[in-house]
Amino acid sequence: MRLTVLGRSPARPNPGEACAGYLVEGGGTRLLVDIGPGIVAQLLRRHHPDELDAVIVSHMHTDHMLDLVTLRYLYPWRRLAAEERLRVVLPPGSADQLLDLARGAGGAKHFEDAFRLTEHDGTTAFGFGSMTLTPRETQHYIPCWGFRAEADGGRLAYTADTAPCDGLTDLADDVDLLLSEATLRSLDEDAQPPEPRGHLTPAEAGSAARDGGARRLVLTHLPVNGDGAAWARTDAAAAFGSDVDIAEPGRTYEV
Repeated sequence: MRLTVLGRSPARPNPGEACAGYLVEGGGTRLLVDIGPGIVAQLLRRHHPDELDAVIVSHMHTDHMLDLVTLRYLYPWRRLAAEERLRVVLPPGSADQLLDLARGAGGAKHFEDAFRLTEHDGTTAFGFGSMTLTPRETQHYIPCWGFRAEADGGRLAYTADTAPCDGLTDLADDVDLLLSEATLRSLDEDAQPPEPRGHLTPAEAGSAARDGGARRLVLTHLPVNGDGAAWARTDAAAAFGSDVDIAEPGRTYEV
């Protein structure tokens, strides 16, 4: 199984970079997980969308799904036959939100004429080829799901956006590679009590990976400045007890 980083930025992009988007390949399957602003341009450097088996959306914040609008423009302006449409798997209960976006982008059928839109149920594993994805709900400001992907004997987990929670613990459990958000430099940057938090510090990502027995940790969805996010790597590695990678746009990680 392989993970390729197309974008690693948080909602406020790093200069010249895309927001969240990752290719996951294995078991004869190629998936795009999240499709934030700038991801389609990065995808086209490698693949046409026809080479994808599906797009998976973790949650409906724009930095994780807004480039669905851009993706639509790569398809003909006619209603495609069902077998020609790209499968897009959305979070539970998100269809109405996407319909609102469609109306603003080009009409109520803006997406459904080119995409096969479905929702996962939030708990049940689903598959493409011999790859299996298992959703785990995380703690964010809106409903959000991370995923465990299994194929070719490898296990990869993606946290999406989350604070420390049971879902994060489940995602990190005995995986070969944990792709974890690490948005916060300090807790002051997150929601303040009594409001629930929605993001991790690098140290919290490192602790989750250590406690879950993850064999490798890659940090993403974080601000990167002139030092290459050395601060995040240092904090996470201290908690994880081993070296940590910062997700690099365009880099492929073998799982």
